[in-house]
Amino acid sequence: MKTATLVLALAALMAAAPATACTLCHSPGAAAVRHQLLHADLVRNAAAVAAPIPLLLAMILFAAGGPARRSARDA
Repeated sequence: MKTATLVLALAALMAAAPATACTLCHSPGAAAVRHQLLHADLVRNAAAVAAPIPLLLAMILFAAGGPARRSARDA
């Protein structure tokens, strides 16, 4: 039973290791990007990101349902 617990504990510790190894997330460039996006005008940036979503959903619904197509027999 102790061996299983030890293996499980080691697996849990190793699973978290890749998250701390990310040098890109902890770089000065990433910090600057987060600062620019989240600091001054979060609402405006969030609106700019979310603005195209209704248009994209409308395009998907139009393509899925679309106008009724006439067959060759109806022409």
